[in-house]
Amino acid sequence: MRRTCIMAAIALFVIPTILWAQTLRLATLDWEPYAGQASDNKGFNADIVTEAFKRAGYQVKIDVLPWDRAIEEAMKGNYDGVFPEYYSKERARDFVYSHSFSDSLLVFYKRYETSVTYKTLKDLRPYKIGTVRGQINTDEFDNAVYLMKIEADSDEENLRKLAKGDLDLIVIDKFVAQYLTKTKVPEAAGKISPIEPPLIIRNLFVILPKKNPDSERRARGFNKALESMIKDGTVKAIMTGAGLTK
Repeated sequence: MRRTCIMAAIALFVIPTILWAQTLRLATLDWEPYAGQASDNKGFNADIVTEAFKRAGYQVKIDVLPWDRAIEEAMKGNYDGVFPEYYSKERARDFVYSHSFSDSLLVFYKRYETSVTYKTLKDLRPYKIGTVRGQINTDEFDNAVYLMKIEADSDEENLRKLAKGDLDLIVIDKFVAQYLTKTKVPEAAGKISPIEPPLIIRNLFVILPKKNPDSERRARGFNKALESMIKDGTVKAIMTGAGLTK
């Protein structure tokens, strides 16, 4: 009899917790080290997002999809949210935006032994600059016909060319450069460095479809949890654990 009472008492505490731990289906894209299939935990952005929703009372299941499909499936209601997304007025018509939980820094990288500085893009006219074919950078840079821009098929290819001295500069996301140098282009380690200022800093968000009546509440819960993670150092610890530095 006593055992039955104890088990019943435990159930009173456990069952509400199980019911509260609602599972959210989120979609992301293959963009290492932010998110993707290569990491067991699907990237450091996924770590931040998962922990924030966990603190808000949710479990998270993340699928990696082509970006256009991720947005489309969320619009249809097949996913509760998508990340990491830039802010746009057009997207904000259909999605609730969380607070920014991470940044993407688009920068120029150079070789260590070269002294390249700039205040405006026109200061970079003497240099061969590697870009990725089809990549959108900034309007000013992409329209700067006075710059010597040399296209490649990937960031990885550009890093190799820069390390060898075939290019003077490359345009690349800072965290992507750090990740690729560690995982795919080790010959660039210790040979290259970013220069200031960044070409652009883009805030990254979780977006939740407005068609879902729970999206506003979920975004508020995420935001509150994210604030606690910033204050207690969890976000910084996740970045450090991923080997990334701003």
